[in-house]
Amino acid sequence: MHMADSKPAMTGNQPPDETIVSRLNAVRLIVVGFISLGYASTMAVGPQSKEWLNTFGYDPSLFGLQVLFFISGWLAWRSLSRGQTAKAFFLSRAKRTLPWLAVYTFIVAAVLYPVLCAPDAPTVKSAFQLSLYFLETVTLIDPGQRMPGVLDDALYMCLLQGAVGSLRWGAIAFIGLMAAYLMGLRDRRWYLGFFLMAVAAHVGVNAWTDQTGSELLSPIIPGLRLAFPFLLGIVAYAWKDRLPRTSQGWGIISAAALCAAIVHYYGFRWSYAIEIIAMTGWCALAMALLHSRLVALKNWPNLVLPCMLGVWPTAQVWLAAFPNITVPILVTVTMATTLGLAIAFTGLKWIARRPIHRRIQPA
Repeated sequence: MHMADSKPAMTGNQPPDETIVSRLNAVRLIVVGFISLGYASTMAVGPQSKEWLNTFGYDPSLFGLQVLFFISGWLAWRSLSRGQTAKAFFLSRAKRTLPWLAVYTFIVAAVLYPVLCAPDAPTVKSAFQLSLYFLETVTLIDPGQRMPGVLDDALYMCLLQGAVGSLRWGAIAFIGLMAAYLMGLRDRRWYLGFFLMAVAAHVGVNAWTDQTGSELLSPIIPGLRLAFPFLLGIVAYAWKDRLPRTSQGWGIISAAALCAAIVHYYGFRWSYAIEIIAMTGWCALAMALLHSRLVALKNWPNLVLPCMLGVWPTAQVWLAAFPNITVPILVTVTMATTLGLAIAFTGLKWIARRPIHRRIQPA
């Protein structure tokens, strides 16, 4: 069936897309809150430690990123199915992401690095190297680079922007979808097939890596972990006429998937199916919230990107200032500071976009 044939007939029980979209910022920010909690909970104890709220052996930051990619896939197919051109779709995503990435990367390279850099460090980045760092991060050529000379003794050594690597995978996902759309792959069955292929690739590559001990395919594993949620989001929108139309329906799917993951995890031999089933459950829970009638979730400001980009450098700054800080306090102050900065920067952005005659009123 062609994509155009997959549009569902609206019913009185099904919220329109606009109502669902009005809750997107709230749901995504809640998800980012769990990601931030996961990141901050290990900053003081090291990457070998499990994050807070680790479930089924997987960290909340992983499941959170998968849910965000699921929502991105849902939104991407919604935009394309409503007539937005592939070029306009890609440019709109870049316009929303790159300015925030540039702001936070500039703060890291031009402010935090010079302030935190040890004067007696054996290796220190020059002004040219910091400029190159900025360009390679903002263009997503090499995001998440280590910065020798700063935090050399930290558990996450020399890493001030450790949460930006997923943006590159997001760009790859959007480019891949745009290419497929331009090639005429608009039938929704293609994307169901791509989702199943991505799941099979994820399981196969991880199993092969575990069995052989080879690191050859390790660099693509993070991308595979985010590819199948992105494709699942596309499938969820493209096949929405066959899927629940209410919050209760999505809640049932979420509960069933998470219960299945619990049974699999505790009752059977471990397998990668646990991750896939649990991810489905968390994504369905996000859809339940999006389809809900909760007025409290409507029309939140979009603080998703500034919070995502701010949590890692914020936690590292607190650790540099207070090396003996406890994990609960670090989590609390990191999340509070990150949210406060996100609100402040968003407010400044809103003020800057207002017409000058409205910003400056005559006395």
